[in-house]
Amino acid sequence: MAGIDPSSLVRICPKTLTDADWQKKKGKIGKLVKTGVGAELKKLQALMKRIDVGLLDPAASPSSSYSDLAEKVKAAKAEYSKNVQPMQKQCYIVRDKAAEAEKILRKKPLGGSAAKAAAAVSKAADHYGVSCKSLDLDARIATAKSAIDRKNMIAKKFLGGSLQKFVAGAKAFKSTPTMDSWESNIKQQGRSVSNSIKQLEAYNKQFWKDFEKFKGFDRNTLKIADQANFDAKAAIIVKMAVSQVKAIAAFKPQ
Repeated sequence: MAGIDPSSLVRICPKTLTDADWQKKKGKIGKLVKTGVGAELKKLQALMKRIDVGLLDPAASPSSSYSDLAEKVKAAKAEYSKNVQPMQKQCYIVRDKAAEAEKILRKKPLGGSAAKAAAAVSKAADHYGVSCKSLDLDARIATAKSAIDRKNMIAKKFLGGSLQKFVAGAKAFKSTPTMDSWESNIKQQGRSVSNSIKQLEAYNKQFWKDFEKFKGFDRNTLKIADQANFDAKAAIIVKMAVSQVKAIAAFKPQ
């Protein structure tokens, strides 16, 4: 696939390929002659409405990882096969039907304008059919990969510092184990570690399943928002997190 941004496929469909435009431009003579063009245009528009351009474009929404992107590429190809290819086939049906209509209308008295309108439909359908098989999926994949690479670079850059800040925050929290201390020494530091671990594929695979259990170090989610639960659980949670953070710091991805 090369040439057309998948997200623009529906948007670039010319107005000429609508039944409303055809009815308007074929004029009175065209209305007196049964050509079947309008019916085929309606079928084309109905097929177009089935297309999910969000699925068709793997870069339409951010991908967190290459595996996430791979799933979106798979979905894009499936959407293309399921809904774009039938529409492309219909384009050529419209093209041929309109070309046939042009020949018929040219033979009719005062049928020149209607024939011209039919020729325009035929040409537009042919061109749009080419567009349907010219989607530049590779360019959108490259865009998505670049975004993932930037996220990975940032996560890798800040991981070491985030780990150090969490250990330091945990030490400060241990000396003053209060809710305020949690907010200033644990919450954001823990989230920074979480963000990097979740983003970096090797770390994600090795640690995320366990580190995710800290729920972004949100006290409500961890059910330590009230004083009694906080006193009973907060120190234990921090100790467990520090243990994991040290393991993360010692980890050497292949």
